[in-house]
Amino acid sequence: MSENQPREEGGEFGEKVTEQDVLLVFDATDDPFLTASEIAERLPVTRQGVYHRLEQMREKELVDKKKTGARGAGWWATVAPRLAPDVAERAEAADREDAVTLEELDADLDTS
Repeated sequence: MSENQPREEGGEFGEKVTEQDVLLVFDATDDPFLTASEIAERLPVTRQGVYHRLEQMREKELVDKKKTGARGAGWWATVAPRLAPDVAERAEAADREDAVTLEELDADLDTS
């Protein structure tokens, strides 16, 4: 998916990649860190576009990076992506009075 970002009729870029889009890429992988190229492969934007977005996000302390060579860097998220409204509702429903703690579940499993 790393094709160039499409331009609209006026020459402006049509599709935007949000901070949440980038954070979701980090969330969807087991890798401890990703390169801008790896992120760009999963989003409809170039590596340069991803790198620019990552630098903006770094200023906001949403991601951080470490140089991995003369020209490379590994990036990782320092925050989790926000939950979509429907997912947030399900998470809130899980905080009901009838919910049990992990310790209670472990105790139940030990007695079974």
